[in-house]
Amino acid sequence: MANKVFVNSDQVVEIIVDGDQTVASVTTMGNHALELAQAFKRKNKPALILDNLLLKGSVPADARSIVVDLIKSRDFDKLAMVGSGGIIKIGANLILQASGKGSRVKYFDSYKLATNWLLAP
Repeated sequence: MANKVFVNSDQVVEIIVDGDQTVASVTTMGNHALELAQAFKRKNKPALILDNLLLKGSVPADARSIVVDLIKSRDFDKLAMVGSGGIIKIGANLILQASGKGSRVKYFDSYKLATNWLLAP
């Protein structure tokens, strides 16, 4: 499976990060997700993003910096990152701290919990 960015059945922009990543792949996924989020905002609907890291491989430091920049944008209402814990959780939490968007961006170990948080008013 390759990386995928799409609107899922809950009307959430979902990013499936599959395998090792590069600066180019992270930039492409991030820009596509923000474009889809903007379409929701133009319709006065919440722009919700689910960053699914369950299949993620390695991500170079330069690409992680791009993630921080994308999170700092104001182009979405809420973003949930879901991963399998451990190193991914530590890395995601560092990214979240660097973004300064703690109230709008959260990390979860469970896809269901991430979705529930995104869809909660």
